[in-house]
Amino acid sequence: MRRERMKAYVNGSPAELELQFWDESDRGRLRGLFKLWSALNTGMKAIASRGINLPEGISESAFCLDFDNNAGRALKGGSFDAYDASAGRAIQIKASSVEYDLTSFGPKSYWDDLYFLDFYNGGSIDGSFDVYLIPNEYIYGMRLNSGQGFRDQQAQGRRPRFSIKREVVEAGGMKPLKKCRI
Repeated sequence: MRRERMKAYVNGSPAELELQFWDESDRGRLRGLFKLWSALNTGMKAIASRGINLPEGISESAFCLDFDNNAGRALKGGSFDAYDASAGRAIQIKASSVEYDLTSFGPKSYWDDLYFLDFYNGGSIDGSFDVYLIPNEYIYGMRLNSGQGFRDQQAQGRRPRFSIKREVVEAGGMKPLKKCRI
C-alpha cells in the first residue's frame, strides 16, 4: 500500500487529503486482519459478550482494494472515508457484519457517493461482501421519526441512526452492484 498527499476540492472547498491506496499485493495483509477480527468477534460471542464491530480500517480498505483502484482510503482531510481521485468524488462507506445494521452518520458527514458493504451473507462471515451504491436521495429524504428527517437531525448536531439494510436496501428492493471477497 502507498500513501499519497493531494489537494482537491471537496464539497466546494479546497482540501488537503492524505490517501492510502491498496493493491493486490496487500490482499494477504488485509485478509490476515479480517481473520484476527473474526476470531476476536467469535470469541467474544462465545463468552456471552457483545460482538466486536467490524473496524473501518478493514471495511474501507476492502472497498478500495476490491471495488475501485482509483479510490484511496481517506486518512486526513474530511468527514468521508475514501476519495476517488480520478473522478474527484468523496465516498462514504458504511458496513455491517450483522443481519441488520444500526448505522449512524455524523452531523457534518459529507459525501458524493455512499456505499453500503454487507458482510453478513446469511450469517456466514467469511470475508465476502455485497456492495450497494445508495442513492443520496434515499438518505437525505429519510424520515427518522414523525417529526424529523435525516437533515433535521444533522442540523441539530445529532447523529441520525437507522438500518441501511432494512430501511433502504430491502425496502427499495436493491440488488448489489458487485460481490467481493477480501
